[in-house]
Amino acid sequence: MISGAGNGWGKSKLLAAFFGSVMWPTLAPPCFANIAERCQAYPNRARIYSSPAELEEIGSLQTAILELFPKGRYTANKGRYSYPSVFHADTGWILDLFSYERDESEVAGPSIGVQGFNEPPPEPIWKEAVARSRSGGIIVGGMTSLLDNPWVVSGIFEKADGKAIKVRFGDACENCKQHGKNGNLEHEQIEKILAQYDPDEREARKTGKPLSLSGRILKSFDRNVHVAKSVLVPPTQDVAHYMVVDPAIGKPFAALWAWVDKTGRVHVYDEYPDFSFHGARDSGFTVKEYAQIFLAKENGRAISERILDRHFGNVRRSVGGLTLKQELSDVGLYFTDSYQVGDGQSEVETGIYKLKDYLHWNKDKPIDSANQPKIEISPNCINTITACEKWLRNPETGKPREEYKDFADLLRYLVMANPIVEEKAIWAKPRTANYG
Repeated sequence: MISGAGNGWGKSKLLAAFFGSVMWPTLAPPCFANIAERCQAYPNRARIYSSPAELEEIGSLQTAILELFPKGRYTANKGRYSYPSVFHADTGWILDLFSYERDESEVAGPSIGVQGFNEPPPEPIWKEAVARSRSGGIIVGGMTSLLDNPWVVSGIFEKADGKAIKVRFGDACENCKQHGKNGNLEHEQIEKILAQYDPDEREARKTGKPLSLSGRILKSFDRNVHVAKSVLVPPTQDVAHYMVVDPAIGKPFAALWAWVDKTGRVHVYDEYPDFSFHGARDSGFTVKEYAQIFLAKENGRAISERILDRHFGNVRRSVGGLTLKQELSDVGLYFTDSYQVGDGQSEVETGIYKLKDYLHWNKDKPIDSANQPKIEISPNCINTITACEKWLRNPETGKPREEYKDFADLLRYLVMANPIVEEKAIWAKPRTANYG
């Protein structure tokens, strides 16, 4: 049973209460009585996996254990850690705490009857934990799934069948004194906490539903903030120019141009096509014709880096034929591949997270040179603006929809390239010998 729970819902406390019920079944409240009794048939070993901060003595999990475990009925020792890590109950149960910072190989060992997860775990640790239930057992947990471990959506939440895997989402307001039952927090305090986050993260932290299951992907995008008041004109010096292309079959190539200034702020000033991209069909242009269009738009401007979607750009259209990247280089346009991410990471979600960072600013303070988004879009870039406003997630799968995705992809590729202005090295004239 996994609980996708919002911040302040009481995940850590509920987890401690559940394990206390299992280790001392005669003390279990009615809500846990049946399952606590069933767990007695499993190996009397228990383990809670958690982020390091929660395991410290002042962490929420340790605090909940100290409050809820029956005094005088267990011993705790720190072992090789700075916090109590092993608990021996007078009923024969042994509970140990396992940090997500530890290597997954350390999970291997004896069968474990009851396991719990406090926040989303790294995938390798989850897989090893599942193997610990080989002699029968149960796994429970509370998770506010953001982007640190995006695999939990497809690896856990989407596999919920109500039998082998059960998922229940918990809203933070269920722990509210005004709106919940037996709540502990004031509604005003919950709202103050949630107000610290951008709209997407705020929804995940409130409802417990994974960040990837929210609707509009770039909720923080605001025309009044991120779109320039007039058409942007590229400077001629002290900037670096970038060009990004996302080709596809059955529709025009999508492209944008941007410059980055010395502060690291990105300014998107032009795009192709100049007409509405959504619903447009393949223009039928050859690679050479696209190159002519792109060069005409650049009007001799020096481009520091050209970025091409690596998935499409490196595919050969025929056996022994050239890739699109090679064809473009043959007509004088040299591209680098779009970014890659490590195993277990979501390429799209990683890029979305980075793009949100560029869109962010402190909404509680006036916008000025020190408080402004790191990206600005020219009003003539209608497709880029539309993508920021209309790119959505599929409500059933939580995955980004294909509609309006192309120009959002261009922005992902751009910000993940970490655009900068490279300072030219100036070599000091060597000092000569001074005689006399």
